[in-house]
Amino acid sequence: MPGPGSSKAPSFSGEMSELLEFLELFKDLAASCGLTDVDKCKMITKRFWVTLMGYESRDFGVFKTNIVGQYPGAAKGARYTIRDLERVILNTVESDVSTEMELVQYYRQFCPIAVWLVANSKISERKRDHYFWQGLPHSARLAIAQ
Repeated sequence: MPGPGSSKAPSFSGEMSELLEFLELFKDLAASCGLTDVDKCKMITKRFWVTLMGYESRDFGVFKTNIVGQYPGAAKGARYTIRDLERVILNTVESDVSTEMELVQYYRQFCPIAVWLVANSKISERKRDHYFWQGLPHSARLAIAQ
């Protein structure tokens, strides 16, 4: 198991919407390394987390539940707003996408937010497509239209 801070170790930035993803990545990595609950608890070293119930007893299920309980709304996972999508669009338009790799990067940033917004009835599929098109620089839209 890579040590905390290693580039190969899952990391948690403190952003509530990333907590469940971090814990899932940690669980998968721990399983692939054959870690026990005791080992898993030892590997989580966030200063505040070690004060939570389940850490001392090395009961990872209880520990994980208490971690998630400290972040209101984290149990729902990632949540996005239309403003999040607009931010991605504005950043892309301003950067003037000119290579295939830049287009793929835009798609990777756009997709998770747009999929969540459609799945949660925040925008329609038609509006999603409209937003995607608007995120492309004018020169790219012209090239695609030709």
